[in-house]
Amino acid sequence: MGKELLFESYVLLFDIEITLVNIIEKEMTTHYGHLWRQIFFAEGGTQLCDNLPLLFRLNLLQDIFTDYELHDLCILLDIKNALNQQSTISRGDFDHLKYFSHQLNRKKSLSLSI
Repeated sequence: MGKELLFESYVLLFDIEITLVNIIEKEMTTHYGHLWRQIFFAEGGTQLCDNLPLLFRLNLLQDIFTDYELHDLCILLDIKNALNQQSTISRGDFDHLKYFSHQLNRKKSLSLSI
């Protein structure tokens, strides 16, 4: 994997995490008020990726994300772990990052326009 592809992978992961936070923040604030961060992060850890298993357990978020998207989030954790260990990822994993980033940005646009 070239350095450009590696850098772009990190950019995509960062974009995905920002988009996830935006989507989660809107929904959680609507239902739990501004204390949602304490509720969400007290259950897991301090990083969003530490809290992704919570997405499977919170009924509110299960209504937002499809089972396929929740499965994609698990795949993203594997990709992020590989990148954190400075391992190379496959072109398929990179394409998966691009596709999922696009899907989440579309979901974010729909969510924020409602």
